[in-house]
Formats: sequence, C-alpha cells, structure tokens
Amino acid sequence: MIYLIWRAFFTLPSIGSISFAAGMVLWITEFIGFLQLCVFYILVWKPARKKEVPLKSLEKLPMVDVLIVTYNEPLDVLRRTIAGCLNLDYPKERLNIYICDDGSRETVEKLAGQFHVHYLKREDHSFAKAGNLNHALQHTSGEFIVTLDADMVPLAPFLQRTIGLFSDPEVAFVQTPQAFYNDDPYQFNTFSTDHLPNEQDFFMRTLQAGKARFNAVMFVGSNAVFRRSALEAIGGFATGVITEDMATGMILQAKKFRTLFVGDVLAMGLAPESWGDMLKQRDRWCRGNIQCARKWNPLTLSGLSFMQRLLYIDGIVYWFFGIFKLVYILAPLIYMLFGVYFLKTDLYSLACFWLPSFLGSYLTFRLVSRGQRSMTWSHIYDTSMAPSLAFSALSELFFRKKLNFKVTPKGQNSEKRHFHLSTVMPHLFCLIMTAAAFTKIGIDYFFFHNLRVNEVSFNLFWAFYNMIGLALSLTVAVNRPRFRRGERFRVNRPGRIEFTDEQRNASLPVTIVDMSDSGARLSFASDHFHEYEQFAIRSLAIDPIGTLPCRLVWLSHKSQDGDESVGIQFEELSDRQYSRVIHYLFNIVQSQRPFLEDKTGSVRTLARFLRKSFKVPQALKRQNLRRSVHLDGYIFRIPETKISRAAMEAAVAFSDDGPRRPFTIDPEQKPVVIKDISVSGCQILTTFPLNLNETIVLNAKPDLGPVKAEVRWQKKKFRHYFIGIKFLS
Repeated sequence: MIYLIWRAFFTLPSIGSISFAAGMVLWITEFIGFLQLCVFYILVWKPARKKEVPLKSLEKLPMVDVLIVTYNEPLDVLRRTIAGCLNLDYPKERLNIYICDDGSRETVEKLAGQFHVHYLKREDHSFAKAGNLNHALQHTSGEFIVTLDADMVPLAPFLQRTIGLFSDPEVAFVQTPQAFYNDDPYQFNTFSTDHLPNEQDFFMRTLQAGKARFNAVMFVGSNAVFRRSALEAIGGFATGVITEDMATGMILQAKKFRTLFVGDVLAMGLAPESWGDMLKQRDRWCRGNIQCARKWNPLTLSGLSFMQRLLYIDGIVYWFFGIFKLVYILAPLIYMLFGVYFLKTDLYSLACFWLPSFLGSYLTFRLVSRGQRSMTWSHIYDTSMAPSLAFSALSELFFRKKLNFKVTPKGQNSEKRHFHLSTVMPHLFCLIMTAAAFTKIGIDYFFFHNLRVNEVSFNLFWAFYNMIGLALSLTVAVNRPRFRRGERFRVNRPGRIEFTDEQRNASLPVTIVDMSDSGARLSFASDHFHEYEQFAIRSLAIDPIGTLPCRLVWLSHKSQDGDESVGIQFEELSDRQYSRVIHYLFNIVQSQRPFLEDKTGSVRTLARFLRKSFKVPQALKRQNLRRSVHLDGYIFRIPETKISRAAMEAAVAFSDDGPRRPFTIDPEQKPVVIKDISVSGCQILTTFPLNLNETIVLNAKPDLGPVKAEVRWQKKKFRHYFIGIKFLS
C-alpha cells in the first residue's frame, strides 16, 4: 500500500499528456494487481479444514447416477472412463452409469452395450454440454448425480470420499480436483515432466480449498457430485453460456446451498496435449466467464454474501490478465524506443519503495505457495498466454462474438515437431522490440554519450526480466512429437512373460517399466532371454490383474546394465481384463504427477530445452520387429468417404489363392510389392509416387487382408519408390 501511495503521488509523469495517460494506465494496472494479490492471500493463507464422513455412517446408501458426457472424443478415451466407473468402490445395485452421447454415434452405443452400462442420446443438441446434462436429468432418477467428462477416469474411492458429505441436507454439491495423468504443454514441450506440476494444479487444489472457507467453491464441469433436488431447485444446469459450470455453482450458492471441496485427487483426466489446443481451451474459459458476468452479475445476483461476490468478481477480473501483462511488457520498451514515460523516478527512490514491496511479495508468495508455484513460472504462464487471452477478453467484452462450445481434443498423437508460429508472433514482435531498445540504448551510450542512466537502468532490468518470459514462451509453443495415443504410467513392478511353442511352455520374470491400457515396456536380463527368444511371447502375468494376452512389438538394444527391453501390445482383452488394467494403472500404481516445483529456474529450463530438443526421440531408436517378405499386393487410392466400402469389397474380391474376380470399385487400383512388415506398418516398393499422409487401402491376400493405411514417408531410387506405410485402426 505504501508503494502504491508513493507511485500515485510522486512518480506519475507530468511532462506531457501522453506520458501522464501512460503513467495512469500502469498505475491502475498495478492497483488492480494489488487487489488481486490481497484476495489471493486471503485464499491461500488458511485452507478449509478437511472433513470426512464415511459411508458406513449413513443409514441407507443412496442411488447414484454417474453421467459421462461425450460428444466426439475417441472411443479409447471414453472406454477408460467407463472402466474407471465400473471399478468404483460402491455397491453395484445402488449405482447406475450413463453414457450421455451428444454425438449420436452408433459406435458409442455399441461400447455402452459391451460394458453393460446405460446409453442416452438426444435429438436436440442445443446448449451443448449443459443441455446434454439436463437431458440426462430428465431420464434418470438417482438421488445423487456424478458429472464426468469423457476423459476423466474416477478412482475407486471417489464415492466413498464424497457421498458421506451429503449427510448435511444443505450440501448441494461436492467438488473434487481436476487432476491429469498426462503432461500439459508446459511440462512436455520444455522437458519438465519431473520438475513442474500441471499448470492447473495450483487452482484446482490450493485455491479451491481456500474458496471452500467462504462457501464459494467453483464447479469446474467434471469430478463433482450433485444432490438432484438442489439442481431441480434451480431448474437444472445453467444454460446460455459456454461455461455452464461456473454459473451453476454460483446460482446454487446464491440459493443458500452449501458447497464443499475434497482436496484429494479422486479422478484423473487428460490435459490439452498441444499448445494450440490449450490456448483454445483458455479462450473458451475466458469468454465463458465474461458471458457469465454479463448474464449473472455476481455484484447484483441476489443471495450471495460479500466474500462470495468478491471471489467471483476476482475470478472474472483474472481473465483480463493478458491485458495487464502486456502493459508490463510494453511499458519499458515504449520508454526506451519512443521516450514515453510510464513512471518518473530514480534508482534511489526505487530502492526505497519498489524493492521492499517486491521482496515482500516474493517472500510471501514463496511462503504461502509451499513450493507448488514460483513467481518465475507465474511470470512464464502469464507471458505465454497474454496476447491470445488479451484478444479474447477484449473481443468478448466489446464485440460479443458468438462462440460455439468446442470440445478440447484429447487422446491425440503426432510424429512430427510443430512450432505454433501464429500464436507467438506477438512474443517475437516484443523480442524484436526488446533487441531494438537495447541497441538504441547502446548507441546512445557509446556513440552519443547521451544517456540518463538513472532512468534507463531500471527500464533495462525490467525489459530483461520480461525477455526471459518471452523467450521461454517460445519453447512452450514448440510441440514435441507424441508417439503414443495411450499415456504410459511408470510402474517398475514385477511380472512374468509367458512363451509357448509346440514342445513346451516357459516363463521368464521381468520388470514392468511402464504400461498403458494397450501395452507395456518390459526389461529383463538378456542372458536369460536368449534361452527363450525362439518362442513367441504369449502373455504377460501381473499379480493383481492376472494373465493378459499380448504380442511382441519391438526389441531394443542392450542398456548399460546389460538388460534388454521389449515392447508388447495387448491383444483382445476382455472387458473384465481391461477394467482390471485400468484399476491397476489408476489405483495401484502411483499414477499421480508431482505437485511441487523442482529445478524449474528459467536458466535450467531453457538449458534443458536446448539440450534435449535435438536428440533423437527414444521411441524412434527402438527397432520394430520387421519380417522381410516379398508379397505381391494392390493399393486402392480412393477418397476417405469410400475407404470402408472399398475395404469390404476388396475382402470379397480376393481369395486365399489370389483374385477371384476383377476389382471394379476403383480404376486406380495399382500393383505394389511389400518388402517387409510389422504389426504397425510395412514398406512397399512401387513404380509410382504417393502423397505424404495420403490414406489408402492395401491388400495382399492371404498374408495381409485389406487394411486402411497411411503414407508416412517415401524415397526414390532410380525408377522405383520405397514407401513407408503405417496401418490405421
């Protein structure tokens, strides 16, 4: 407060109207930041007390409806969530699981039938996710409602830890954190998986716990349990905005219902996997919060307490941080390049007023964040998103652009590095301005000897501090390849691989290094493996799960300790086996990510990025087990919409002895020779080129049935083309 008073009365520039206006903009920005800091300290200084009410204390267990909302998510993502729900530690006769499909997909209905859970679809797709939930409310009857996004896998004790809290009849909903089992772009793109927690963790766990003290817990769209009667009292989930979750929670609190928060991780999902997807998600949240404020203004909404109003307004003002951050970034640059003052002071005064304020904020932040968040990474987070979210906030505030609800893509994979240039053009522009400002100052000092060191020095320091955030923002925008569609969990537990041949059965102890729901990486002593390597791997045995059928996919080089590693792929798991795998990965293995920062300084992070970015990814070093062959086959180059029909007709057109009749669906049918093949793809030899990423149907009956495939690479040698093909599921 002393610093702000000093700034207001002694540092506002009075040498011109432009400088005075610039000075007022900076001071107002700092004042808003001070108010937000006060609210932040109120929240984190004393979190809400943990409260546990065991289920056995209830006279009767209530009926619970689990609503899994889906629109266009991949089936393998949805399958994990269904399996997680089937693993819930709650009497099955008191539990109903519903797949609420807003995409009306036959494949999803088939998946629901496969797992014996209920399937709901609606013809009217209005109001997106909120409309989907309200439609489900009309077709279910459970006393309590669990809302889950399609990618959020509940842990077994989810209902054990939440349902008992409803023994208080005034409780409307219980919110649990949204935690993630994959890396977000900050962790993944900067190689900081083991050093940096998920960017959302601090809000989802720490700030939400603070809000619980004032009955202001924010409903975050998933991982929550609702009392049906409370939802019915407000007419169901709020509609008309793209962030129905915030509005629903606020309206319930305005009706004097209680809302509780459980800080333990009880469900885990997928964070956005690319920088572009993360920005789209935050753009939706930013616009949605502003829409909520316009439709249900916390300052005027009847029934809210003073602290509830303050916390919701603070949450809405937060989404203007992009504008505030740009003011801080541009202020020193505009002064050094154009001579426009944002504050008029000297080094001695800054040492007396700014330095104590800064040190006080730094030390207090470090104290209350308890190692979960540093000011360095708060600076990087804000800087990286500032330009995009400044545009989102201003356009929604003044132009009210209509924005349809879009699901954040999940479960995607890529095999190429990609730089999101368009999203960091403002950062590059600011870096160019910084370089120009430093150059101008250097010229003024060395050639013209015309430099006001007292005024320029702190602007140089300020610009250098901003430059660090801008540079690290560029590293976050470099998307690394993600080779696997399924996230791997670190396991490091024993298992046994079983071999078989016509003579005998054999098994070998292994260590399961990491594992997903589709496969695993195993290590073992190579001197033992050579005794069995002539046998095919039949299955993997894990004590809590049982035996899982699998096949060998790749074999790696020996490691320094002499061990071999192999990659296996699970084959035709039954629904029961698959559910056990999910239970093992999410409940038995330590699947939760680190919650504290470690070795995350800007210099260390940048050095880590530069050191590891140019290494060949480990996934490319493994040797796929390829079988050399010489098979005559055909490819069918056809539009995507006709591929399924073409594949079926191709299967009929060929018999085990070769083609039985002409294949007429595509005049572009062309002969190829298959040179080698693995479970994931093959190499073909042709006399003609194909287009990269082109989708084809490849047929070489009887050895290879009609399969949908994609062209990944090609190399010309004399008059022939060697082409790499990846099989598609």
